[in-house]
Amino acid sequence: MKCIVLLTLVTGALAPVAAQTKSIRAINPAPMEVTLAYSADRSNAAGGAGGDFWMQGAKAEANMSFGRGLSLVAELGGTHVSNVNTAGASLSMMTYLFGPRYSARRWRRWTPFAQFLAGGVHGFDAYFPNSTGQSINPDAFAFAAGGGVNVNISRHFALRAVQADYMQTQLPNAGSNREDHLRVATGIVFRFPK
Repeated sequence: MKCIVLLTLVTGALAPVAAQTKSIRAINPAPMEVTLAYSADRSNAAGGAGGDFWMQGAKAEANMSFGRGLSLVAELGGTHVSNVNTAGASLSMMTYLFGPRYSARRWRRWTPFAQFLAGGVHGFDAYFPNSTGQSINPDAFAFAAGGGVNVNISRHFALRAVQADYMQTQLPNAGSNREDHLRVATGIVFRFPK
């Protein structure tokens, strides 16, 4: 709940900034962007038992533009929860994802985007049961699909107003070995124009 309130406040605070934005070259994007963001992750408990829980963390991404709105994204993120559903168990995850992004650069103040990323997840600080007992620090496949909106401040900066992704991880959990996540993020984008 705190995450939703925080994202609502940040998004509401961006409206006056967007209204003051001067002319920005939206047609010629920066060839390289780096984003630093706060990330909240709504995840399901192992095997669907015990309900859902929120994980919090951060992520960094590098975005290299190839023109016509297409770019390649590399993302590294980390999230943690210290008390899963008041059971006293903790969980930490690092994700490393890569893939294409399409950005609709038709507006000077806003840049919506959609992306599909695939890669891996590393789980730690938790118990991961598998067929042979347990795995302390497993690595598994992960993918994410979603999009967001950047508020263009200048040629060098933008605010990531909101980003939302569906992410699936396949960490061992003594069940389906599949976890579904809703990721939301907000942050700052640093641009490196030519």
